[in-house]
Amino acid sequence: MSDVKQSLQEKLEQLEKGLFLMSLDRKRALSVHETVDLIEELRGVVASAKADAGKL
Repeated sequence: MSDVKQSLQEKLEQLEKGLFLMSLDRKRALSVHETVDLIEELRGVVASAKADAGKL
């Protein structure tokens, strides 16, 4: 697998994990502070994934 595809795969896994942490499937709810931090982190992941996708 190319480096770009591998990078995108890792970013998608980060997004999946982050969404799980905010989902109803999780037993413990995140605090507002934790949620805001996670959203900002995931926004960075999306920006990075967009940059990778532009390289394809």
